[in-house]
Amino acid sequence: MISSRNWHVILAGLLLASSAFAGVVDKKAALGGFDGFVERMGAGARELGRGNTGSADTASMPAAYWNPAILGFREHFSYTLNAEHRDLDRMGGSLGLETPVGKRMGVGFAMLYRGDLAFDVIDEDDQTLGTASPFFSMLYLGFAYRATRRDAFGLSFSMSYDNMDVAEYYDNIELVDGYTSPVTLNLSWLRQWNKNWSSSVVIRNISFSRNLSARWSKNTSTDNSVVSTEGVRPKVLQVGLGYRSNIMGKPVYAWMEAIDYQVADTLLVFDPQLHVWTGRVGFECEVIPDGTVRIGMDDLDAMLGLGYKFHVRIGKKKYLFDVNYALTYESRADLWNPLSFGLRGYIP
Repeated sequence: MISSRNWHVILAGLLLASSAFAGVVDKKAALGGFDGFVERMGAGARELGRGNTGSADTASMPAAYWNPAILGFREHFSYTLNAEHRDLDRMGGSLGLETPVGKRMGVGFAMLYRGDLAFDVIDEDDQTLGTASPFFSMLYLGFAYRATRRDAFGLSFSMSYDNMDVAEYYDNIELVDGYTSPVTLNLSWLRQWNKNWSSSVVIRNISFSRNLSARWSKNTSTDNSVVSTEGVRPKVLQVGLGYRSNIMGKPVYAWMEAIDYQVADTLLVFDPQLHVWTGRVGFECEVIPDGTVRIGMDDLDAMLGLGYKFHVRIGKKKYLFDVNYALTYESRADLWNPLSFGLRGYIP
């Protein structure tokens, strides 16, 4: 049996194993732990291959996650399905469904999934008792209104569920494995300035509680025999910029994002010690008709992506299937992750 006093050690180990920072201890450890690595791993192979950028691109999917304002530019029912396996036995994926509503509105759903395949559970005597498969999922329901031909505003509601999968190793404690977060709110704007430039602003993780902070208690056991832990999702300000052009007759795109994580339980704080700033940049070029090569950086992590669009005619209708691949290098942990794939398309 695992003693109560070792619960914190096990929990901390699970959180660190699930983090894309792989043991790096700094301010970024405060970005939500098991919750925060949803954003760090990304939500789509297409966007991941160009530095995990997607907020300023009207083609990004699932839009309910990247920027719900994108839904205001949808013209067809669209879908996306992504799956990846990363080093350290981490896996993830996402599903997105979205559709226009009338001529100016759109609605979309997104589900993100992250987990560990086999995490060793070790007791106080350093004996391995078995393996756990902790996982985390997050749901988004997004809405958008296109106020003008170039401007759209959006909002999405999100909530999460995580399961630590260790309750079976406790003999005398009524441990709770699963936790559901409160609903949080995300607000956004996207403007397509002209055929070349676009910009976006996304504010994430606004709670309906005091200070608008997404923070809540996790009651670890039903009999209160284990100290409760805390769930937290930092407020995020994400500003994106996109540029489209042609070089030597080839379509070329550039994407940039600046992100500020406020890791403080207050409405707004100006102390730089309570903010984490990071950036993302990506480039892509359609080197052959319907074939795209991508490169990017997410903070210090490097990405390479490939994509190809298939046009399939069934009867009188023409369907688009966009297949994408991403290779990720996590520089802090020296990890190569070659297995990220995605499928996107629409039904006319």
